[in-house]
Amino acid sequence: MKSFFAVLITLLLGASAFGQQSLGEIARQNRNKKKPSSVVKLSDDNMSRTIAPDTQDAKSGDDASAASADRDKDAAAKDKEAKTNPAEAEKDKKEQIQKGIDAQKKEIADLQHELDILQREQKLRAAAYYGDAGTMLRDSAKFAEDSKKQQEDIDAKKQALDAAQQKLSDMQEQARKAGMGASATE
Repeated sequence: MKSFFAVLITLLLGASAFGQQSLGEIARQNRNKKKPSSVVKLSDDNMSRTIAPDTQDAKSGDDASAASADRDKDAAAKDKEAKTNPAEAEKDKKEQIQKGIDAQKKEIADLQHELDILQREQKLRAAAYYGDAGTMLRDSAKFAEDSKKQQEDIDAKKQALDAAQQKLSDMQEQARKAGMGASATE
């Protein structure tokens, strides 16, 4: 009786295994079902050139001089318009000051980020050095030299950051004198 059940179970398992697909076959079917990815082919037909061919270099020199002449005319017309409309000139001046302040704030943020990274690297390097007694014995002179160089880099970044902050405060003072108020410069 036990052997009959063992044979029956073996036959059932064998039949179920025979009826199932292998994992490889399922993967192949799924790969074939996937839609092909769109491929973009770049050619002269669907993409404009940004650089003119070499045969037109002589013409482009003439075009460049014509373009600069057009820009000069536009600038002269804008200056003339600014002289006739002092309110717009004042508005343009305030916009330029605000753009300068925003650019200076971005520069300060970048310098602060770089300084933070340098200080973090210095701390990590010191922690790694002091955490390994063998390194302390082998490379103490090299560590001291590298630490001095890193500290000089950090000091240079601090000086650049201080100069940028001073420039920002000067720009904000200039904006305040121009009548922009404290809310525009903060």
